[in-house]
Amino acid sequence: MPKVSLKKLDKEIEKEILDQFWSSISKINTTKGASQFFSDILTDTEKIMLSKRLAAAILLVRKRSATDIRNSLNLSYSTIATVAAWVKNAKEKTREILLQFSKEKDWERIIDKIEEILDKLPPKYRTNWQEAGRQKYKRSLARSRRSLLR
Repeated sequence: MPKVSLKKLDKEIEKEILDQFWSSISKINTTKGASQFFSDILTDTEKIMLSKRLAAAILLVRKRSATDIRNSLNLSYSTIATVAAWVKNAKEKTREILLQFSKEKDWERIIDKIEEILDKLPPKYRTNWQEAGRQKYKRSLARSRRSLLR
């Protein structure tokens, strides 16, 4: 976890720095530019951590279970719970953005890949395996139809 200096900034300066930071970030208008910028200021671990948390938030918005998220993204339950609390208490604009992201074709493709991973796992204990097999088959058909429509 990154550490912040124990010496506090003046509140006014801190606010101005944050405002300028968000303003500067909003001016990056290409994927390549954003990728290059964040590759320089974030470590590889931080980039993976942030992207996994965003993916978990999108899966939570799409009503996926914590077990599914854990099995597909290799996140701990405590991280998933933290992200779930963040999504639950998020501002309305943040929820709108997450819903918008979850409907984008690129994210749908990623979610389809995650569902493929989950369909390879055996059904939960005390599950009707025949019914579980039918559900996997239906999900597989739905994924193939969606990929044809893209």
